[in-house]
Amino acid sequence: MASLSLIRSLPTQKDYWAVGLTHFFVDLLNSSRNLIVALLAVNLGLSNVAVAATLVIYNIGSALAQPLFGWMADRIGPRWLVIGGIGWMCGLGFVTALTDGWVALIAITLMGIGSGAFHPSGTSVATQVLTNHRNQATAVFFLLGQMGLFVGPIVTGVLIDGYGYRSFVFLPAIAAISLAMSWRWVINPHQAPTSESKPAASPAAAPTAAASPRRETRWLALLPLLITIICYSSIGVTLMTYLPKLLVELSVDLNIIGILSGLYMAGGAIGGYVGGVMADRVGGKPVIIVALGLAVLPLFFAIPAPGLLRMLLLFLGGFFAGMPHSILVLTVQSYLPNQKALAAGLVLGFMFFGGSIGSAAVGQIADTIGLGLALQGLAVLPFIGGISAIFINRLEGRVSFHN
Repeated sequence: MASLSLIRSLPTQKDYWAVGLTHFFVDLLNSSRNLIVALLAVNLGLSNVAVAATLVIYNIGSALAQPLFGWMADRIGPRWLVIGGIGWMCGLGFVTALTDGWVALIAITLMGIGSGAFHPSGTSVATQVLTNHRNQATAVFFLLGQMGLFVGPIVTGVLIDGYGYRSFVFLPAIAAISLAMSWRWVINPHQAPTSESKPAASPAAAPTAAASPRRETRWLALLPLLITIICYSSIGVTLMTYLPKLLVELSVDLNIIGILSGLYMAGGAIGGYVGGVMADRVGGKPVIIVALGLAVLPLFFAIPAPGLLRMLLLFLGGFFAGMPHSILVLTVQSYLPNQKALAAGLVLGFMFFGGSIGSAAVGQIADTIGLGLALQGLAVLPFIGGISAIFINRLEGRVSFHN
């Protein structure tokens, strides 16, 4: 009965489910690139730093573009950004599959721009649906993306191992289904605020003006949230970048590499949904603190663990590390209630950017102490992120920095 109640509480709008399915395929293509890059890196003889550079370019292209695309979505609507984002990724996915070497590496690196176009606009559609369970609805939207991240490396490994590198073309081809659905169902439900509507907002702006002497204190209070976001995002980005490369170097079968990568993403998908449901009931802050704290040990022991134990620990690490995702997005959106696409672009862009910078640092360390040991050291990040979250004043509703 409880599960039936949860299902009935989900949104029924077609645009919500269209962007949800598109999110699945966008992140399926995002996660499939990790195995592709690992194979290209080995064939081209790239170092860990060079692999990190491709990641930084990919994620910076996505991260820096997201606030701009979010700003555009708030003004022209999300429709063409959703459609254009998945269309761009499908096109460059075809180029990646049908070429080799540096051309393929450049194509799959530039694919991040399409992800940057989709995420803020798709998130704005998903978070503005009619429901009393916003954390849950947002968590389901991100669950679909996480499921794409889970399926991507598994399907890519199976395809390439069984049918060769060119079979990667199947993924952008099937992703075109979501392109058709978004074309049919995603619309621009509202226009940018007009000049006539701006004066009506001035009374609400008065408290901000009155509180202007405390602006520095409010911005300083953002620091724990920013640290938490950086730590949270660096875990998954770094692990999914270097784990396939480590396993390729250890001569692990591609099927197993895909399963191991997918298990972490599956854990994150389920954890993100559970975190959203729990946040609606007990609040976001305790969920973040407890979840990140519980992620430390699985992440620390997963790399050296053997066989099935490694699979279990990667799943648990992903589950706990993934729980804060929708909570952090809704928190940042609460700062900009009238510019939700821009807010989504800012937080998701910051996640991508922070994660790519963190992973680049790990790549530099890995060339000195070894990739396995560097990945094991990632366990310090959820510990720091959980401690930092303690000092965030509120994570429910409109965030307040006043005691």
